[in-house]
Amino acid sequence: LLRIALLLLPAVLLALVGLYDDIKNLSASSRFFTQSLIAVSATLYLSKLGYSVSILSNEIGNLLLSIFWLVGITNAFNFFDNLDGGATGITIMAALTLFLLGFLGDQYLISSISLALAGASLGFLWWNRNPARIYLGDSGALFIGFILAISLLQFEPNVESRVASALIPVFILALPIIDTSVAVVSRFLRGVSIFQGGRDHLSHRLISLGFSRKKSAYSLWSLSALLSSLSFLISSVSKDAGLGISLLGLLFMGFLVIWFLRIEIDT
Repeated sequence: LLRIALLLLPAVLLALVGLYDDIKNLSASSRFFTQSLIAVSATLYLSKLGYSVSILSNEIGNLLLSIFWLVGITNAFNFFDNLDGGATGITIMAALTLFLLGFLGDQYLISSISLALAGASLGFLWWNRNPARIYLGDSGALFIGFILAISLLQFEPNVESRVASALIPVFILALPIIDTSVAVVSRFLRGVSIFQGGRDHLSHRLISLGFSRKKSAYSLWSLSALLSSLSFLISSVSKDAGLGISLLGLLFMGFLVIWFLRIEIDT
């Protein structure tokens, strides 16, 4: 029950913050402070249960990485919600991947939460696909982003390599991570605030290439499915092969960031 509360309660609080932001338009600093406070609280409680990022040998460093993961993914998902059906489709891909990995690894709580999220998102997609009649808004996007981030924080990949284990969650949520990376680098190079809205996301860049909104969504879903599938591949091969696939996947993500940055857009 405690783990369920740690999954749902912070996500609900963030959804309420997002709803207030949708109505009243919170400042970027207020949003960031609230998200950080919730992420710190959730991370400290989870660490007592033995769940946190375990990449480093230093416990404080792992806690800081856990907080960064929660805040970063939550915001990345919110940034990614800029195309009819785009973020909802990615949610389905990520949640189904986590459901299958959790089920195969006997991690039934994570598996159940992920399946419920996938089912709810599939129903929502009917109304959110192009042309959208309802939208996630900050409330929905923050809720989904946090649920996925904290679920992956508690997920234990069945792989021997520490690097591969750390990269599996990254591949599952690759598209929001790539989108945020492209937007942040683009704004940094143009000398504008990274918190400023703009038409510099992956969807906008695909549209500038001549893709329709529907084809842009389908393309992003396909990329998400491709990168998510790496997590299954990594889990089913030897340690050395899994490490090699992980590094190739990371290189592919880097290539996508560079490729999207080279697409000219109207800012």
